[in-house]
Amino acid sequence: MKARIIEKDDVLKIVDLLREKYDVIAPFLITGRDTYFDTVTDSNRKDIKLHLPNPFYPPKRYVFPHIERLMRIKSNNNNIDIIVESDVKPLAIFGIRSCDLAGIGHLDRFYLGNAYRDCYYEARRKKLFLVNMVCTEVGVDITDDCFCLCTDTGPAAKELFDLQLMDLGKVYLVVAGTQLGEEFLSNPMFKHATEKDIELRRQILSEVRKSFKDTTSWFSATVRYISRGSVLEETWEEIGRRCLECGGCTYVCPACTCFTVTDRKIGDGEIERMRIWDSCALGGFTRMAGGFNPRKAVHDRRNRRFYRKLAHYFIQRELSMACVGCGRCAAVCHGDVGMPSVVEMIRRATAKLDAK
Repeated sequence: MKARIIEKDDVLKIVDLLREKYDVIAPFLITGRDTYFDTVTDSNRKDIKLHLPNPFYPPKRYVFPHIERLMRIKSNNNNIDIIVESDVKPLAIFGIRSCDLAGIGHLDRFYLGNAYRDCYYEARRKKLFLVNMVCTEVGVDITDDCFCLCTDTGPAAKELFDLQLMDLGKVYLVVAGTQLGEEFLSNPMFKHATEKDIELRRQILSEVRKSFKDTTSWFSATVRYISRGSVLEETWEEIGRRCLECGGCTYVCPACTCFTVTDRKIGDGEIERMRIWDSCALGGFTRMAGGFNPRKAVHDRRNRRFYRKLAHYFIQRELSMACVGCGRCAAVCHGDVGMPSVVEMIRRATAKLDAK
């Protein structure tokens, strides 16, 4: 991989270059913890922030939209016309964190990694350019909710990016991860990196890794407990009692893939088919025809959620846990049953059982 450096005053020129070919999405800060991804325009370009708390609403929505029209179906004189949505514009996400990048990698394996490929997801993914930002600012980029070290997804991504930016203090180190990224680095504003720059990168990452709060060191044990079905029923019931069934944990998760499909009338003889994110936390998620719900109890749905994310079968199939260590679920959960808390609850309860 090619490595270059760029002056801090010039870093937004990368955005300008991207905008020549792509619609560009970047992170912005309002105040405090209120951060978001949005489209870059001439008026807001100067407000882009690279060091800020990771926005709660994950950028996965730009490749897997929250609400997406799949097709329109028109009836005319007993003829049926099906119009498939296919207008996808090239898009670049500037400043995507390593955890969110890993989330897109998980979606890649889920939607494109098996015999049946999702054509809607594939069309967006092929036109996506990703500029990863390495997290280095403790208390800003990295908070107590972050646990990407435990999922091996950060603070610096190892793959999936076209370009990667890392703050070295006075300059940014820019690394290309794809041929497309390497072509981008041919611009004269990028200067060759030295061995001193590469060594500084290693030193900064070594220090940054020491700053993470150790809350999920029992991840591997929890995978084992869940995979072999040895988690106590009373533990799942306690998790279920805490859950408010709001769905927040799934809607902010970069690796959740669940959706529902619905048709709705939009005109005389015309309907549209929509795909909408769905959540295993919601009571209607597993409700079947006739109203029967095999997972009516809250704790049974919580059981399924964490089994889906951590069981060996799914890890083997998709080559990773369906968790990227971003900490969003912990931050938004009012009942304190985000991933770190659940891992700790399962560890404690099962350790007591093993000790008997």
